[in-house]
Amino acid sequence: MKNEICIRCKTKMRKKIIRLDLPKGSVEMEGYECPKCGEEIFTHDQALKGEQQAIARRLWGSEMWLRRKVTTIGNSPAIVIPKDIVRHLHIRKGSGVKIRTINNEIIIKPELKMHRNP
Repeated sequence: MKNEICIRCKTKMRKKIIRLDLPKGSVEMEGYECPKCGEEIFTHDQALKGEQQAIARRLWGSEMWLRRKVTTIGNSPAIVIPKDIVRHLHIRKGSGVKIRTINNEIIIKPELKMHRNP
């Protein structure tokens, strides 16, 4: 496997067993951690193995739904996004998202940032 480099600080990452907390429990899986800034990542293969482990333990899957209550911010309805999802999708205050409805469902997708080379 090639060396994984941190996208935040360009430091070589180290293999580490990372605990991923899910709404119905947690799984421990191999990933990479930056020794400088603490950023954690999973390769595609590592993520697939973790997903298979979570599905086998019935912690994740298509039938899994998170429950949240609608609150308000000012006069607008709002829903709080769980921190594990925020972390996984690299969403931060000020991040853009796309929202649409399909067949009575709300779909929320983070906007992808396009990096330009100088």
